[in-house]
Amino acid sequence: MKNKLPHLALALIFGAGAAQAAVITAQDFSSDPLLSDTQAPGTWYTDRYAPAGFETQDFMGDSRLAVTVSEADGTAGRPAGQAGAFYNTQGRKFDVAGANALSIDFYIDSAFENAQGRIGGLWGTAVDAGNAITSYPIVEFFDNQFQIFTSATAAWTAVGTQTGFAFGAFANLAIEIDAANDLFSFSVDGEELYCGSASGSLAFDNLILQNINTDAGVDRTIYFDNLLATSADVSPVPLPASLPLLLAGLGGFVALRRRRHA
Repeated sequence: MKNKLPHLALALIFGAGAAQAAVITAQDFSSDPLLSDTQAPGTWYTDRYAPAGFETQDFMGDSRLAVTVSEADGTAGRPAGQAGAFYNTQGRKFDVAGANALSIDFYIDSAFENAQGRIGGLWGTAVDAGNAITSYPIVEFFDNQFQIFTSATAAWTAVGTQTGFAFGAFANLAIEIDAANDLFSFSVDGEELYCGSASGSLAFDNLILQNINTDAGVDRTIYFDNLLATSADVSPVPLPASLPLLLAGLGGFVALRRRRHA
């Protein structure tokens, strides 16, 4: 039988220094989300322009978040100060201070096939140690594929689709910050489609779920589910003060066993 003591020692070392993770928010949208016009803890508050609907609906046999835009909220139907195309992006924010990983399930409707224009998706507001905004990492669906945006690219980048992509199904969208290497990772169904500069970002301050209207206005509902924002403390947990003595004792015991079996 192989000597297990060295493996035990390694387990003690790495187990003692393992990163800790925490859930910032997990939402399954089994009931209507709490809405607000302005920023407030624990609420979904307006980003740019409030979508016509942001509520729980039964869809495909489960409770989902339905985000709806309306033809009435095209450029002609909005107040003069919000008539520009900037306000075609209609969604809501939720504060997730300290998170460094975001994910959500997004339904890719078959009606999106060969559709022209942006549809919507998951946005993040990333910040540095001083809570200054560093980037807006975004993953959306556009013209039969996903696209991403970061402040480093300052433009949309088409990234294709994940293996096994199909219309008429949910896909999991995820954005993660690797602060140690200053990188954003964008994944769909666990497959990384893009990795690039995080522009000094350390964490997310909030996340945004967007539906995209048009100048003329369009009636469209998109569906989300299973939102998760987590924080992983990448600094190692301090080793117990007694661990060096324990490891020294294990080392001596291993040496003794080797002499007996020589």
